[in-house]
Amino acid sequence: MVGRWQIEVHVWRFATARVTGTAHLRITQPCQDRLACETLPGDALVAAVADGAGSAAMAERGAQIAVDVVIAHLKCALGDNRTDFDVFLREAAVLARAAIAAEAEREGIILRDYASTLLAAVLSPDGGGALQIGDGVIVVGNGGDEWSWVFWPQRGEYVNTTYFLTDDGAFDQLAVDSLPGVVTDVALMSDGLESLALHYGTQTVHDPFFAGMFRPLVKTEGSAEIQALSASLEDFLASGRIRSRTDDDVSLILATRRSHEQWQ
Repeated sequence: MVGRWQIEVHVWRFATARVTGTAHLRITQPCQDRLACETLPGDALVAAVADGAGSAAMAERGAQIAVDVVIAHLKCALGDNRTDFDVFLREAAVLARAAIAAEAEREGIILRDYASTLLAAVLSPDGGGALQIGDGVIVVGNGGDEWSWVFWPQRGEYVNTTYFLTDDGAFDQLAVDSLPGVVTDVALMSDGLESLALHYGTQTVHDPFFAGMFRPLVKTEGSAEIQALSASLEDFLASGRIRSRTDDDVSLILATRRSHEQWQ
């Protein structure tokens, strides 16, 4: 649905932010979320978010390794002009887990102490793809006034549990899907923002939330990261409106390639 926007492909630009949750601040625990987003030559975008498990001693390190390795592999695959997105996304997850396991062995630390979820997306003129292990959500749009989730957040066997990249059966839970070339907007977020972004009862996206989030980015000129919007996004995630809804760490990547002239 095009709605009140007309689609015009432009260059990718994005804003990112992560904020330590009040639950972590109370016990002087650092933010265990990690994220990265980059634009590449040829109008491509790679993005990843990892949410370290609160109970894992090295969670933030596991999340950082996961993000670093995934982004590096996605960039390498695009640099080689690969279009088998589902294949190299799976490769990225395998490499990330192997890198975490290698560090755990070097440091003499059990693997589950590096527990982290993983979300990633790659978009190019030839199409794209996304992957997810665990909770959090990836949302995409095609220039209209509606968005859709790519994977519903994964829940574990018990209440308030999920799956992690470091689990023994991690790749049984790995979800990978292709994304069409018409995608113009993408958002990746950790589970701390799910209650604002999703309707759990109907398993749908809360469109007004994303309309508000994307409006400044679509209306802004530029390319790559819009630093001023990243700063504003961080202020928003640290605001009382968000703090009243969650005490968890929160991370958000917003990226668009719509022309700033098309928001009406």
